[in-house]
Amino acid sequence: WNYAWPDDELDKLREIIEAIRYWASDGATEEPHALRLDESRIREADEAWVRVITPDGPGVLVWFNSD
Repeated sequence: WNYAWPDDELDKLREIIEAIRYWASDGATEEPHALRLDESRIREADEAWVRVITPDGPGVLVWFNSD
C-alpha cells in the first residue's frame, strides 16, 4: 500500500498482468483480451491484489496470499 514502485518493478508487473487473458463477450462472440495495469490506482496495490483494466471496465486481479 502506497509503495513507490521502481521503474523496473513496474515494468515487470505490467508484463505479468498483460500476459493474463480475459475473455470478453459482446453477446455473440467471445474473444481473449490482455488485462492492463490500472496505473492511475497503482498506489492502492496490495500484497494480494492490484487494480486492472478489463474490456468490461475496472477490475481487481487477486492471487493467493499465505498471510
